[in-house]
Amino acid sequence: MNDATDAPSVGRISPLHALEQAIEAADWPAATSAVRDGWFVLAGPDAADAARELLDRVPPSALRGEPLLAMEFGILLNQTRFHRLRALRYFIMAVRAARSGRNTELNPVDRLMIRSSESAAFRLLGRTNLSVNAARAAMELAHALSDDDRASITELPRIFAVLGVSFHHGGLTSEALHAAALGLAEAPTTAPSNGMGALALLCGIHALRGDLAHAREHLEYARTGPWSDTQRNSYSGVFYRLAEAAIALEGFDAQTARSQLDRLLATTTGRHANEHWTTIVETQALTALVEGHPGRGLAELDEMVEFRGAEGSHRARARLARIRSLLQLALGNPDGAAGVLKRDVPDEATARIERARIALSLGQTGTALTELRAIAAEHLSTRQSAEAAAIDAAVLLRISPTPRRAGVVQRLGALLDRSQLRLPLALLPPSDLERVLEALGEAGFAHVASDSSLRSLLPDVEPGGMLSRRELAVLAQLVHTASISEIAAALVVSSNTVKSQVRSIYRKLGVSNREDAIAVALERHLLAPSE
Repeated sequence: MNDATDAPSVGRISPLHALEQAIEAADWPAATSAVRDGWFVLAGPDAADAARELLDRVPPSALRGEPLLAMEFGILLNQTRFHRLRALRYFIMAVRAARSGRNTELNPVDRLMIRSSESAAFRLLGRTNLSVNAARAAMELAHALSDDDRASITELPRIFAVLGVSFHHGGLTSEALHAAALGLAEAPTTAPSNGMGALALLCGIHALRGDLAHAREHLEYARTGPWSDTQRNSYSGVFYRLAEAAIALEGFDAQTARSQLDRLLATTTGRHANEHWTTIVETQALTALVEGHPGRGLAELDEMVEFRGAEGSHRARARLARIRSLLQLALGNPDGAAGVLKRDVPDEATARIERARIALSLGQTGTALTELRAIAAEHLSTRQSAEAAAIDAAVLLRISPTPRRAGVVQRLGALLDRSQLRLPLALLPPSDLERVLEALGEAGFAHVASDSSLRSLLPDVEPGGMLSRRELAVLAQLVHTASISEIAAALVVSSNTVKSQVRSIYRKLGVSNREDAIAVALERHLLAPSE
């Protein structure tokens, strides 16, 4: 949330020194001015401890009268493990003042900074809706600022970046891009510039959504503009490094992607403390998949979810479900891939695309087309559109020629040509990739595969290894009882039917007893709870 490396140096007294002088003189408006000027610097690693000690000397009555001081003090207390409950008290004090329309004496700049900090605080607490609401309120305050007020905020680019991150975490991509663009527009064009956070967010969102042309344009500015290596390697540059890794993966350059991630983890708080840990871990897992090690990618992903504890809850699992499903499919486990989707994916478009991919792998062309048809009118990201079109083309190339097939291949070629994406092709089974590439070549798009070492990241799955719905029901009963008669009674079938299905389950899972069947089922996520 705070990264002093992205703040511009100024040729005047340091914010910490200014704050110290004001507090010693009990000049609370001057203290607020010092905090306003050094908002991010004071909360950074070099000044936080000293600033916390100074603000601890401010009387509670003064903090109530100067809510910006209260909010900064709350942020500083929140950085210490054992004082977060006290921090909450000051958060509430400041937010109430900022929300109150009756508090007309509160500086509009202070109100903006408090509401933006409120958004960040709720985001870090996992309260996404409250974070978005605060971010929208802050955007309204920013738009209402006078020219003089706007000119007085040296950290306006970083405030917009904070709001953009809140929108991004809330799944509001357009609002995130708008906030980040405003932040970059407000940033100085000469070094030192404090717009790296906004620029990095633009790089990352465009790359993750599959708009590679936009991502590359912003990346070039991030590499050559008024930014330092310290900024690129710090918290403000997290999305810059993620974008660099995403671009490398589209060219199947896993070594460069791994190098970018290693630099990110070595020079920031990394995945262990970074609020963007799910995106970092997802990119790591995709890198392992491109390297040809899906098992390692899955093990690292599950390890991190376990490490994060409460943050590895349903919300985190939902964000990681797509990559986990892909890794399961890459391991030749369509059952596990389907189980992850059933349990964890809340986004209908994502779930349908991945279910269509699984159906394609199993030769279930009708099911795949049904899933894709259901999202035909949805507003998809460029990456989602390309992946859906690739699966659609692969399905149609498996069956008899249809009037629609040529059009789907043309659309896929145009999407890949315009977006510069290649991974949507690599996420097809090998035999399908070969047919799709041939069709693209005949349609005039052979060049989309000629500029990279394109290859399939998935195996050809043997459909016979997929458990049927009835077998999955028997498997779920086996977890609770070994009694054939009890399972038969629970499922209202004969004992002979259950015996036959148990033998089939053991054969497909490659085991010979109930205990091993349960172990394999848990490992492959076959026992996802029904909704």
